[in-house]
Amino acid sequence: MKIRAFGASLGAKLRFVFIECMKTRAFGAWGRLVRWGSRGSISAMIEALYIHIPFCTSRCAYCDFATEACSDTERMQTYVDALCMQLRRASRAGLLGGVRTIYIGGGTPTHLGSRLLNSLVYLISLSVNLENVAEFTVECNPESLTPQMAKDLFALGVDRFSIGAQSFDDGVLAQFGRPHRSADIVAAVAAAKQREAAVSLDLICGAPGQTLESWHASLHAALDCGIDHISIYPLTVEDGTPLAARVTAGECLPPDEDVQAEMMLAAQEVLSEAGMQRYEVASYAMPGHESKHNTAYWSGVSYLGLGAAAASMMSAADFEKCREAGILGSVFEMETDEPFTCEDAARVRFQAVADSDAFASSAGLPVVHAESLNEREAVLEDAMLAFRTSNGLSAQRAKEFCQQVPALSEVLRNLEGEGLLEVACQGNIVPTERGWLMGNEVFGAIWGLASS
Repeated sequence: MKIRAFGASLGAKLRFVFIECMKTRAFGAWGRLVRWGSRGSISAMIEALYIHIPFCTSRCAYCDFATEACSDTERMQTYVDALCMQLRRASRAGLLGGVRTIYIGGGTPTHLGSRLLNSLVYLISLSVNLENVAEFTVECNPESLTPQMAKDLFALGVDRFSIGAQSFDDGVLAQFGRPHRSADIVAAVAAAKQREAAVSLDLICGAPGQTLESWHASLHAALDCGIDHISIYPLTVEDGTPLAARVTAGECLPPDEDVQAEMMLAAQEVLSEAGMQRYEVASYAMPGHESKHNTAYWSGVSYLGLGAAAASMMSAADFEKCREAGILGSVFEMETDEPFTCEDAARVRFQAVADSDAFASSAGLPVVHAESLNEREAVLEDAMLAFRTSNGLSAQRAKEFCQQVPALSEVLRNLEGEGLLEVACQGNIVPTERGWLMGNEVFGAIWGLASS
């Protein structure tokens, strides 16, 4: 597995860690930097459910996710029908009995419109025991969340909205190719808060022409909305996007990594002063309002992703249950496209193909690509995940991990000696400020033990 090196500048280091965080959230923690894993290696209940809706009003200039602009209601209906079939099979097989968090992401789930989205959420309420669900999030864009939609979703069990604001500067939003304006963000937050639902905003820094003053204004405008959670991401130029084409043609400059670093550090200062605490590398929350679903990914619980491009991670035993439940089509090895087997695996992670039409025509039986991890890899993966969070690795888990992989003790001591990790007052091993910036060195040192 390749682990990319950081650039020389502070901006490059900060920007890399935050970008990987953004990509992790997009499709159910399908990480591109490290292998994500579960807390244990024995069969575990699926605790986090992710459902992917790929459709949007329009595609943003920077977007390289598995999303698409779509105004064809019949096509969206066919996709949702297939998704519902997959969901029913998972429920009937008993796969969803332990679900504690639900996240409908995309894309823009609210772009489906009230009828389609409400029908999906209603089926979820029948398929999962919502009394045991601690958090039910729907991702939305400001232009597509109406007061009535928010009321309906709340009545059906949704208690959290994650709104893709990106900026409160209309000029920046135009650069991004976003279909909304700043006034729409304020209206969407007000709609979401009618029933006292939790609200999170995403903000992106480093747009062409964006100034530090504009960034400060967006941060304060977000806080003025009275939200309790913010995720901060730096703009990245991905191959094949309209933004990349503009940069190549010289129509705009690429993001300045040092300016982005300054903006992200400014965000930390402004949000901390407002009472928010950073609980993982890209997200801040008022105490008690941390995203339970995002935390599930970082703490490594088993999760199931339904829909095109959705990713899953679970024990090998639970993976076989998914196969038996009829929610997966053909399964191939991630690297070789050979038929996949999980013999001697501690855990398996897999991802459905991104083609939404293929998913719809499969009646919810998507082709997936899978990868297995052995016991040693699973332990090291969990150790890496821990250092993505402010809580780090507890003393008890560190003891258990070092018993399973004795060489990990020396690696952790060395990282502490290099000033990348430290022991907090509770005994947890946590990243230092330098460790946040140089996270790739931490992850590389730990993962290097997988093959030793």
